[in-house]
Amino acid sequence: MSEITNKKYEVTKKDLNKMFWRSMPVELSYNSERMHNLLYVFTLTPVLKKIYKDDPEGMKMALQRHVEFYNTTPQIEPWVLGITAALEVQNAENENNLGDTVTAIKTGLMGPISVIGDTLFFTSGFRVIAASVGSALCIAGNPFGILVYFLIFNVPNYLCHYYGIHLGFKLGTSFIDKVVASGLLKKVTDVALIVGITVLGALTSSYVFLSTKIAFSYDQAVIDLQTIFDGICPNLLPICLTLFCAWIMKKKNVKAPILMATVIIVGVILGALGLI
Repeated sequence: MSEITNKKYEVTKKDLNKMFWRSMPVELSYNSERMHNLLYVFTLTPVLKKIYKDDPEGMKMALQRHVEFYNTTPQIEPWVLGITAALEVQNAENENNLGDTVTAIKTGLMGPISVIGDTLFFTSGFRVIAASVGSALCIAGNPFGILVYFLIFNVPNYLCHYYGIHLGFKLGTSFIDKVVASGLLKKVTDVALIVGITVLGALTSSYVFLSTKIAFSYDQAVIDLQTIFDGICPNLLPICLTLFCAWIMKKKNVKAPILMATVIIVGVILGALGLI
């Protein structure tokens, strides 16, 4: 019998191992709208089914929480998944009163942990080392260079996935217990929300591009609207567009594909007219 990790809901190491295997192909679910959200939910499902098996409404709320946008380095993402699973256990034990905390902490971790993951696996670190050593061996005529490349990159990859799930779950449980006991829950939630909003703002400036070419002439002076907007707030138009799209989707229940098509069509028309 698998060792019980959480006594009340009997979350076992077997459940966490299921999460480990499900977390491996995370980028297969990559989509332009919400990035890793589908495999994020898929990975959490073994634990969610166990803790919410007698609470359909709690299960529904959990699925809604985790089907939202999420994107971080795939090799490091299991740490967040493990912590999230532990937080969901705590949420179930507290009668679904910690849903906002789960979302805030999950979102707050997305940016900082991405910096660590990208540094270790992509911009430098294991990918560069693996490619350097592997290619050097191949150039020297050693066919094992290909194997060395895969081992240098994938051994840390698998270790991060496995221990990320298990240690993340353990860390998440002890973390939330200490926070609740000390009365710091609201402060942690507020800080995580602020970090999450900051991350979303940074994502907006990185993924959304919009500027206007509208300018007015007054006497001998030229008034450039884009310069004025930049003086008020850099990337003001992308932020306004993002907030407007979010409002349309939430208040008017406009589906994302329809909204994306509308934005493209309107963008082409305004671009053809020389307005943006």
